[in-house]
Amino acid sequence: MPSFALTVETVFGDGCIAELGQRAKAKGYKHALIVTDPGIKAAGILDSIMASLDEQGVAHSVYDNVTPNPTVAEVDGGAKAMNDGDADFVIGVGGGSAIDAAKGIAVFSAMGGESSKTYLFGAGTVPFPNQMKPLFAVPTTCGTGSEISPAAVITDPDTHYKHLMLNCTPHIAFLDPNLVAKMPPPITAATGMDALTHAIEAYVNPGNTPFTRMFATRAIQQISSNLRQAVNGPDRPSALRNMLYAADIAGQSMSQGLGQVHGLSHVVSGRLGTPHGVANAILLSQVMEFHNDFLSPQLSEIAPLMGINAHGMDAKKAAKEVVTQIRALRDEIKIPSKLSDPSVGMSESDVAQFVEDAQKSQGVFIAAPRAASAEDLAAIYKSAL
Repeated sequence: MPSFALTVETVFGDGCIAELGQRAKAKGYKHALIVTDPGIKAAGILDSIMASLDEQGVAHSVYDNVTPNPTVAEVDGGAKAMNDGDADFVIGVGGGSAIDAAKGIAVFSAMGGESSKTYLFGAGTVPFPNQMKPLFAVPTTCGTGSEISPAAVITDPDTHYKHLMLNCTPHIAFLDPNLVAKMPPPITAATGMDALTHAIEAYVNPGNTPFTRMFATRAIQQISSNLRQAVNGPDRPSALRNMLYAADIAGQSMSQGLGQVHGLSHVVSGRLGTPHGVANAILLSQVMEFHNDFLSPQLSEIAPLMGINAHGMDAKKAAKEVVTQIRALRDEIKIPSKLSDPSVGMSESDVAQFVEDAQKSQGVFIAAPRAASAEDLAAIYKSAL
């Protein structure tokens, strides 16, 4: 039977990052490796984290070699930096890429610094034992849910395959709205659509539970009513606060798995370097439309959560309105509508290879909302071009 557990202590509130050093000291930690990307470091977002650590006498060093769609080499470099510097815990600061890299570093550092390439081979999931250095997660975007999820996605640039690591759940997450205040609108848009994708895929997942549905329901409501404001509205600070909460509970909702949107979008990111949220935003409406008849009972329930007046509509009509609303939201926050957009760069000649890559994720992503053939996946990709 499906089970559900909340496993991450979550600290939420304006300025809560000030508690990080105190909590690290209380656990006996001596030296943090802060894992982030150059943009986060340059923006000064680490300053409050380092000040909290300094106040408690906890040493720290920074590893900022993380890129979007973090790679095997970046994880290996971070594990080496951690072991060479005798760090005893990790702090992942940033979006999903930085936190996923921090998860990989925490795992491979605990495994003696062996190259992750030894374990990240072939395709499919990598269910590591629960062996990792302590990990604090500090999201600076509102979307990925990586701060509370048990998984990380690491890219092998040689094969372009995105490996899913499991059993790497952070120990504490700090959700501080002050740290997302500097997030540029395009990143707010992409990560917000990522969170919406998590919640909708979790809602229609046949393996959903009453618990995951509860989180998905609230997340869809919060994102639908706050994402526009968070991107470019006059009440942006309040909306960002709500989005940070919504992204976290959307992450809680996906504990039973996701679906074809993620299965297809991971390939786009792995092959083209497209931001994960952008690929999700383009593919979400296409996957939901492709399965509209099959999913109409669930999608019709989502309609009022997105602010659609579905009174008197039959399920299929309401489901179509949900797809329309997803596209309208995507367009309003200025995310490309097509995979062929120059900023993405996919062409019809890519479809066969992308389908082959996506099918390697069959056991993880493609089972929901229902099984799809290679021809089905190709049709979805082509509809998104």
